Amino acid sequence: MWTEKYRPKRLDEIAGQAQVVKRIKGFVKERRIPNLLLWGPKGTGKTSLVYALARELYGEFYAENLMLIETSDFVEQRKKWLREDKRFKFFYDEQKSAIDIFKEMIREYTALSPLNAPFKLLFFSNADFLPGNVQQALRRVIERSNKTCRFIFSTTRPAGVIPAIRSRCLNLHFSPLDKSGAMDALIKSIAEEEGVKLTEGGLKTLKEYARGDAGAAINMLEAAATTATRKTIESDRIEEVVQNAFFQRKIAEELIDSAFEGRYKDVRAGLEFLIQDARIGGKEILIEIHAALRRKMAMQESKKFAKLVLYEGEADFDLCNSLNAIIHLEEMLMKMSYLHS
Repeated sequence: MWTEKYRPKRLDEIAGQAQVVKRIKGFVKERRIPNLLLWGPKGTGKTSLVYALARELYGEFYAENLMLIETSDFVEQRKKWLREDKRFKFFYDEQKSAIDIFKEMIREYTALSPLNAPFKLLFFSNADFLPGNVQQALRRVIERSNKTCRFIFSTTRPAGVIPAIRSRCLNLHFSPLDKSGAMDALIKSIAEEEGVKLTEGGLKTLKEYARGDAGAAINMLEAAATTATRKTIESDRIEEVVQNAFFQRKIAEELIDSAFEGRYKDVRAGLEFLIQDARIGGKEILIEIHAALRRKMAMQESKKFAKLVLYEGEADFDLCNSLNAIIHLEEMLMKMSYLHS
């Protein structure tokens, strides 16, 4: 995949985040890294920076001294995720709750000495998905593990990380790549490297659908180049790719249509497909529903739209500590249905 092929290997290769990179390089030079909270829009380089940081700190031992926890996977799957991940096989206990197993795993990992390094890195991606009680427990672990481990949290929603953790981390903001011109330069350089001619219209359409997400933009470009009959990628080719690769946007629109038309079985089926089969997180679905709702209601009554957005806000709050995202999203769509009828 091109996203991995062109993932930055060094800090200097991180695009569009000069100020963040400058601060991190200063810490690397001194071999002292504070706990970090990286926040900003999706696809702006947060995960890439963590991997580049680990490579520069640990060299050939970077994989042994960096653990990535994709918190959205844990929250959505709980015990299933813990049971199937080989890293946690020594901690898994069917008699314990998923939360207790997860806490024990974190405590044990942070207590272990790093390999050929003064400390190791524990990286929580999408940290705002972590339940509040887990975040409270992490606060105490951070305090006790200063000699063996540094914690890195990344999020698109910093308010979802409790103040006790935010205050123990250096907060670094990642700017949108499409506003600085970094997205254009990145996509053009990859296209050139792959021998693909991307027209200005194609680039514009790609950026519109990517919404500042570099990973999404690279995936679209790769899909367009792989299936194209010619090496020139124009706007219509990007449109064709989007219809297949970004199917969740189409399904989000179908969910709203089903709710407005009272087809509740279709609403349930659509949510189950997105969450259980396509493995898309509840909050990602909510973002797509909001975008689809804005497009659909652009010319409609403003008071009705405001009420629909209020329902979205309630669902967003409920999803913060949800065990089953389908319940809250289905409730939201039912409320929308009653208001629209």
